Order: sequence, then C-alpha cells, then structure tokens
Amino acid sequence: PTFRAQRRILLALHPQLRVEHEAEYHGRAGRARKGPLSHNTDSRRRNLYEYQYTSRRAKMPLSFATTPHVAPPAHVRRPTSTDAHRAPYRAASAAATSTSRGGGHVLRARNASSGAHTQHAPGFAKQSKQLGAVFASATVTDTLGEPPDPAFTEPYSFLNLARAEFPDGWKSPAARVQFSDSPLDLALMAWFMRKIAMAIDTPMPGTISYDAFIALCFVQMKGRDPNGQRDITLGIMKSLMPPGGDKVFRALFPTSKWSLELNAAITKVVFAWMVGPMEVQSTAENDLGEEMLSKVHITKCRWLQESGCTGMCVNMCKTATQDFFCNDFGLPLTIKPNAEDMSCDFYFGLTPPPIEEDEALTFSCTSTCSTAVASGAGGTPCHKLRKYQGE
Repeated sequence: PTFRAQRRILLALHPQLRVEHEAEYHGRAGRARKGPLSHNTDSRRRNLYEYQYTSRRAKMPLSFATTPHVAPPAHVRRPTSTDAHRAPYRAASAAATSTSRGGGHVLRARNASSGAHTQHAPGFAKQSKQLGAVFASATVTDTLGEPPDPAFTEPYSFLNLARAEFPDGWKSPAARVQFSDSPLDLALMAWFMRKIAMAIDTPMPGTISYDAFIALCFVQMKGRDPNGQRDITLGIMKSLMPPGGDKVFRALFPTSKWSLELNAAITKVVFAWMVGPMEVQSTAENDLGEEMLSKVHITKCRWLQESGCTGMCVNMCKTATQDFFCNDFGLPLTIKPNAEDMSCDFYFGLTPPPIEEDEALTFSCTSTCSTAVASGAGGTPCHKLRKYQGE
C-alpha cells in the first residue's frame, strides 16, 4: 500500500497513537514559532490540524474499532456482534503495537497554499513492515479459525419432513450424521424391508427402523457371493414395478435431456430415505455430451455410514442399480461412490464401464466395518469384493 494508505490504516487501528500524534504535533507547533518554520502561522496549523485529525477522522471507516488494550474514544461506536469476526485482526494489531510503541510515528502534513509536505518519524519503515505482518497473520488466523466442515442441519426427503444433522468435520469417515426419519420415510422403509424378507425367506423384523433395515441387508449378504447379492437386489427392484412397467418406462423416458433431468429430480426425493440428503448438480458427463442437471450428489451416504461395509455398497447398491437402469429401463446410469468421505454421485445418461474395469472393485474395507480386513490399506480391496466373471 502507499504511504497515505498505511498512515490512515495505522491511525484507524490505534486511537492511542493518534492522541500521541496530536501531542507531538502541538509541541512542534510551539517550537516552530521560534525556529525555521516560523513562517507557518497558527492559523495555517489550526486548519491543518482540523483537516488531518477532524475531517479525515470522520471519514475513517467505522468498522475499525479500537484495539483491546486502549479505551475507545467518544467518537468510536460501541462494538457490535459483527466485531467478533474482526477479533483476530485486533489481537494481531495489539501485539504489533505493543512491540513497536516508541519506535517512531508518522506525521503527514498538507497545506493548500504550500503543496504537499511529508515527514517520517524514526522507525516508520519498521512499523510499516510490522503493519504488513499484522494483516498477513490476521488473514491466516481468520481463515484457519473456521472449522473445515462446519456443522449444519438439512431437511430432506418428501416435503422436507426428515432431518439430517451434520456435525463439525462431517466429511471425516469417523464423523456420524444424525438422521431423523419422517412417518412417510418409515412407511417406505417398511415396504422395502418386507420385500427383502420375502426375497431371502426370512421373518420380518418386529420393529421398523433404519437399524433393523441394515441388519436385514446383512442377512441378505450372508452366504452369497457378489453376484448373488446383486441378483437379490435386482429381483427386489423388479418386484416394485407393476407388470410391463419396464416397457412403459422405456416409452416415457427415452435417453434425452429432459428425461435424464427428470429422473435425477425424482431420485433426489424418492430414494432420500435410504441414503440421506441429495442435491441435483449440473454436469456434462453423459453420453449426449450436453450440460444438464443430470447428476445427483449424495452428501454423505447413510447406508454406507450405518453399515460401514464396502461390499454392501458395491454389490447391493452400485452394480445392482446400474444394471437395473441400463438393462431393464434402457436408461444409462453410472454410480461413483467416494470411499474417502462416504459421498456418492449418480450420473444419469452416462454408460458405466464394464464391471471388471470399475475402480469400485479396488475399494478397501472401511475403518468402521466390524469384519474389516486391512481397512484403509491401499491396494487391498475389501474381502467381500472379487473380480466378476460375468453371467
């Protein structure tokens, strides 16, 4: 910054420094009558004082409040709630002032008739460097003071009746999001649980809850390889449709922009009870090569969080859902789970790669899985995944 900007910022941040300037200025004015500057009259100096310390002070931004170690002058407003955001700046300024007090000050004089005249007190260069360090350190402190992933609450599902409470640092695999199901979500959950129980020939759980739903999914995995787990899920999805529903879907929803965007919007609401809050995003990753709202982003998958099982994610959700949309509905769909932060992306209109080339088969076990083997180890896939051999 220029000398003028530095001087104004320094005086705005340190009112006590301004008081010292005033005292020093009056002392010099008294000596000037008998010294070489006697040609400057008292009137000129009084006008200069009013210009420098009255008019300029009134124009200083009111957002600059006083530092903690100095009592605020009468003209400075009282701190407000927004001052909390500036606390790092004030603390850093106070530290710099305490170390530089007495190192010299700045005095700038301007007179309309004599032009500009600038005086630098000893130590100004040192204070200028310290002032730059103050703002540099304050910016870093203010930036790093906020948590990387702050907590928030988000409504979701049908009519936004369900709630998801995300804690601080919610992207960490160990952080758990708290979900509150709506009555409509519990009704859909009960319907889906009944379909699973019928498909694997097991009694229906006595209670309807998400924990009971996950326990039923583990029963589905027991004693079955990845192909078997996928086939059970495919059968359940097909049983949810009326006879001939796949043909009607193909006729109503061809692979076009409006069809892909509509399916993305439907997915955001209909399947939120299973995976948690989602949002529709714009992307050009599709077979049409067009920018459209056909990507559905899952903030943090509830199914993966509660189960903690990579195999369940890949075998019973990713591959089964992709096969269902591509083969039965004729609508390309690629699902890309993120094993690091438990998020997931649905790309409607994007043909998935062959399963043997899918990177999901290389995912390791999660750290929260009860049967994990070498969890988080790079190059060690989950033991519940194996290379598909095809039908």
